[in-house]
Amino acid sequence: MITIIKGTNRKESTSSRVASLLKTLLENKGQQACILDLAELPANFFQPTMYDVRTPEFLEFIDKPIANSNRFIFVIPEYNGSYPGVLKLFLDALPMEMLRGKHTSIIGLSDGHAGNIRGQEHLTGVLHHLKMHVHYHKPKLSGITKAFDAQGNLSNENYKKLLEEHVEIVTSE
Repeated sequence: MITIIKGTNRKESTSSRVASLLKTLLENKGQQACILDLAELPANFFQPTMYDVRTPEFLEFIDKPIANSNRFIFVIPEYNGSYPGVLKLFLDALPMEMLRGKHTSIIGLSDGHAGNIRGQEHLTGVLHHLKMHVHYHKPKLSGITKAFDAQGNLSNENYKKLLEEHVEIVTSE
């Protein structure tokens, strides 16, 4: 299974749209895929003991999408020149052995012109520290909110092709 991790806890975000599109593209290729939405983190997730004592709600939240997944795609919006803090907190709270040796890729999103390249670099360093295999193909989607039409569909043909190419590359290995 491939888990798409929406790297923000904002509901109905642009990251949600991109994650949904990726899920559809993966399923159209016959891949089993799910979205892990950080907006659905349990309310009691953040607590002083979260690194040692994980709540039953958190363990249930990560059971299928993390433990049962062999590949991940992170969709990360740019927050303050990097990726969202909630994603870092989430990764810090996970048992390292759940991620070790697994393959992952990163798609960067921003309203600016760089497509969150710095956030991709920062997250790559963290994922390497967790001993994950980070794919070289890292699409950077800049001006992302303008890439969707009024109905919320991705209207930027170049971005559609880039995401299709990304799915093709990460599923062929």
